[in-house]
Amino acid sequence: MPRKKRKTGLLPGTPIYTGELTSFSTQWCCYEYNSEVLNFITEFEEIKPQDLKDKFLWLDIRGLHEPMLIEKIAQKFDIHPLALEDILDVDQRPKLDEYDNKNIFITVAALKLEKISNSLKKEQITLYFGNNFLISFQEDEDDFLEVIRERLINKKGRIRQRGSDYLAYSIIDFVVDHYYEALDFIESKITDIDYKLHADENNISNEELHDLKIQIIQIRKSIYPMREVINKFIRSEHPIIHSETDIYLRDLVDHSVQIADMSETYRDMINSLHDLYQTEISNRMNNVMKILTIISTIFIPLNFIAGIYGMNFKYMPELDNPYGYFIIIFIMFMVAVAFLIYFRRKKWL
Repeated sequence: MPRKKRKTGLLPGTPIYTGELTSFSTQWCCYEYNSEVLNFITEFEEIKPQDLKDKFLWLDIRGLHEPMLIEKIAQKFDIHPLALEDILDVDQRPKLDEYDNKNIFITVAALKLEKISNSLKKEQITLYFGNNFLISFQEDEDDFLEVIRERLINKKGRIRQRGSDYLAYSIIDFVVDHYYEALDFIESKITDIDYKLHADENNISNEELHDLKIQIIQIRKSIYPMREVINKFIRSEHPIIHSETDIYLRDLVDHSVQIADMSETYRDMINSLHDLYQTEISNRMNNVMKILTIISTIFIPLNFIAGIYGMNFKYMPELDNPYGYFIIIFIMFMVAVAFLIYFRRKKWL
C-alpha cells in the first residue's frame, strides 16, 4: 500500500494530498444552468463564476492527487487556504465551516458497497459553495455523484429550480441514502451469520465477525459527525441558505437519526453474535473434552486388568487355562459396554 503524505511541521493552509497515490488523471466536469438552460463547459478557462448572473454553476472534481489543479480551482473561486487544506486531507472528520459570510465548506464521508470484495469503502466528499456556484471534490476516480448529475441533466427533481444550497442538500441526501444500503448489507450479513451459528455445522470464522464489527464501527464513526453537520446546516443563518430548503434539511436530520439508531441496534446484535460465537466455541471444546474424558474413563479399568495380567509372576492360575485369554477379553469388553450403558443413561452421550 502506498505511503500517505503527512503534514507535520508545515504551515497552516499548506495544500498536501494525504490520500493514496494513484495513476489516473484528475477529471472534472462543469455545468452552467438554470431552470431553462443547461450548458456543459469543456474548457477550464471558460469557467467564470463572476459572470454567472442569473445562472448557477456546478464544478465536479474527481481525484485529489494533483494539488496544482486544485490550487488553480481555489484561485478561480477564491477558496480559503484552510478550506483548501481540508479538501486535500482525506482523513477529515465530517464538518461544516462558514468563510467570510460568503461561502460554506462541507465535508462528509460517503460509504460505498464494493460488490467484488463484498465490503464497505469510505470516500470523502467535499462541497464548497457560494450564492451561485458549488464545487464538489470526490476522492476516487469512479463517479459517485453520477445520479445527481443525471437529475440535473434530465431536469428530475428541483435542482434546476433551486440554488446551490439545494444542490448541496441533494448531494448530502444521496450520501446519506448510501448509509441505508450499507446497513442493509450489514443486516444481511448478521442474518447469514446468525443462521450459520444455529446450524448443526457452521463455518463461521472469527475474522468474519471481526470484519463485521469494523464495518459497523466505520458507519457509526461517520454518521454521528454527519448528524452534527446536518444540524449545523439547518441551524445556519447564512444568507445563501434559503428558507425553502429547511424542510428538506429537517427530513435529512430524521434520516441521520434513524441511521444512527439502526447502527446502534446492529452493533448490539453483532456483539451478541460474537458472544454467541464464543459460547459455541466453548461448547464445542467442552464436548470434545467430554468425549475424551469418557474414553479415558472406559480405558482406566481396562488398563488395570491388562496391567494385572501383564505382571511377570510364574504362578498365575489363569495362565494355565486354555480359555483364559478369551475370558479376559470378554470381561474387558463387558466392562466397556457397562460403562457405555451407564453414560447413556446419565445422558452424557
